[in-house]
Amino acid sequence: MSHYNHELIALAITFSYLATLVMFSIVKKLNRSLSHDKKALLISSALIIGSSLWGIQLINAFALPSSSVMQASTSSIAYIALSWVAAFIFAAILLYITSRPTLPTKTLSAGGTLAGVSAGAIVFFSIYANHAEAAMTFTPATSLIAIATCIVAAIIGIMLIFWLKNQHGKFSFLAKSMLALMVAFTAIGVHLTYSSAVATSATAENTNIAQFNSSLGLICLFLVGVLITVFYEKFSNNSLGFTKTNAPESLPVAFEAPAVDMSQLALIDSLTQLPNRYALMQHLETATKRSQRNGNSLAVAFIDVDNFKPINDTHGHKVGDEVLQKIAKRLVTAVRGCDEVARIGGDEFIAIIQDVEHDEDCIAIVERMVHSVRESCIINHTEMHLSISVGVAIYPKCGNIDELISAADTAMYRAKKDSKNQFRFFDEEIAMASDQLIEFQYDLRNALANDEFVLHYQMKIDSITRMPIGAEAFLRWQHPIKGLLQPPEFMEAAERFGLSYAINNWVNEECCRTLQELNALGIPFTIAINLSHQQIINPNLVNDMAEMLERFNLPTSSVIFELTEAAAIKNQSLFHAQLARFKAANIKVAIDDFGTQSSSIANLQNLQVSELKLDPTFTANIENNHKIRSIIQAIIELAHVLELNVVAESIETEVQRKILAELGCDHMQGYLFSRPLPRDRLISLLKNLNLRFEDTGVFFSKNIEEAIHSV
Repeated sequence: MSHYNHELIALAITFSYLATLVMFSIVKKLNRSLSHDKKALLISSALIIGSSLWGIQLINAFALPSSSVMQASTSSIAYIALSWVAAFIFAAILLYITSRPTLPTKTLSAGGTLAGVSAGAIVFFSIYANHAEAAMTFTPATSLIAIATCIVAAIIGIMLIFWLKNQHGKFSFLAKSMLALMVAFTAIGVHLTYSSAVATSATAENTNIAQFNSSLGLICLFLVGVLITVFYEKFSNNSLGFTKTNAPESLPVAFEAPAVDMSQLALIDSLTQLPNRYALMQHLETATKRSQRNGNSLAVAFIDVDNFKPINDTHGHKVGDEVLQKIAKRLVTAVRGCDEVARIGGDEFIAIIQDVEHDEDCIAIVERMVHSVRESCIINHTEMHLSISVGVAIYPKCGNIDELISAADTAMYRAKKDSKNQFRFFDEEIAMASDQLIEFQYDLRNALANDEFVLHYQMKIDSITRMPIGAEAFLRWQHPIKGLLQPPEFMEAAERFGLSYAINNWVNEECCRTLQELNALGIPFTIAINLSHQQIINPNLVNDMAEMLERFNLPTSSVIFELTEAAAIKNQSLFHAQLARFKAANIKVAIDDFGTQSSSIANLQNLQVSELKLDPTFTANIENNHKIRSIIQAIIELAHVLELNVVAESIETEVQRKILAELGCDHMQGYLFSRPLPRDRLISLLKNLNLRFEDTGVFFSKNIEEAIHSV
């Protein structure tokens, strides 16, 4: 042991420890840097870290008994230079890989191997520099052990640095310290192992030194293994552990593990390999606590894909899934390594942008997200032009986590409403609008409690008999301040606040009361009830409606649910399942506004619907457009083949009525026959119409105006 310079060994360990800690700071800085700054920072950082590692190995060379007094010669200087070049390459590879937003297995393997070989080269050339004037040979087996150790240590080191680079607090400091010790022991162990493989004129005289070097080297490597084992056992189950992966619903900084811990699957989105909503909330909680500690702000970006539904409708859900995967990858690439991206459901994502010192930094990142998604892509041999709308909220300005997400969501809606393909920050204007929306929510709840909703009914006329056969129920809200509001003015808010189904139940019950009163008068009638997409897919809808019809002692044929073509094809799998429930309960369904979407009438045979309602744009142009007439005629003929009734809406002139009757349209409704009426007026009108038709036999259309004025 007298041959060892203990002071220099201690110095080498200390320098290794400090250099590793400095490396974490540099990697963190690289994660946060913008793309145009990253290259220069990477090169300069590699020079600093590489030079530090090179110096540590030179210290090892002088401290260990395998060294000799270095002679100043051309050869030794050349080997010293080569050792420095290897150190620079090693540092550049390490910094480049660990500063990436993701770490796939292939990148980890290739990069770790290159880094390990470079690390071995540092030691190799430093030993050669010490023995430049001596004849040298290497023991192959020992040399292979040394180089294999370098590769394994490099791979493990990259994994640990990648994982620890964004961690903070006591846990992270202890973990980083353990990794730094691992690096120090690895450096000494590899140097000793290499040294034991060297045979020179100086060392050949004392084989005991070589044997001791080999033994001590193996002891150091054994200590490295112990450190790794302790590290894993103590920290692998931590909530911030190795499973920060690119696997289902992980964060955007991750390496792909060959096997995924089952406990982590609940945090992973299987489609995009991003974190899910649950994982997002965990990371937001950690990020906000960190923000409180360091005094920096953080931003939450709420991301919604623009016009995603038409992609699903036109190209199918498989292509839609590929689009979401593509967008997820682009979002991950656009953010920094310290930021997080999660998919919270459907076509919605959230990005956590950490350590926001200036709004400009946040703006640059959000702009990158918008621009990266906007770039066209080829999916299934089809060029797609994608875009997103982003809402951004800053912590702690916007309150707690729930308020933060809500603010970002509100800002996103404003961005989408303005023109899409852009971002908006949550500001005072949006806050005021948000407050109004929250107040609107309270008003909606009060409307249900105070019976402020009303129904108006527009009659549906049989084209042949010209007698009323039913009506469509139109929902209205008699707001105490704003007056009479129509569904577009409040239903979107109702769906956002989870009130749409409660409103729908009220509508169903009111329609049943109207039908019960008409049945008591001996007037057979059918009422059509409009449903939104959220309402139609509610699993309780069919059972609730069936029970309500039974409670009012009404036949199931008394009601027919209407939903738009867009809602029908939004989620066909769910819709098909719901239609099967309707069919089992003998409740009819109609497709409203038919002809506005990309679905074909041939697909309707699989939808199990009973009725088509033509979009009003058809009837509006029917008088002077022969092409429109031909289209309507084709739709009617095909619908009749499928045993579907066809209803024309917005009939306002006698010419429209005659043309549609000639084309075979089954039913009609519009201002020509009647405007939407309150229940009392509808019932009075039906009484008068029945009497007048039975007594006089006069056509219904000739008497409807008179009947309306008489009630």
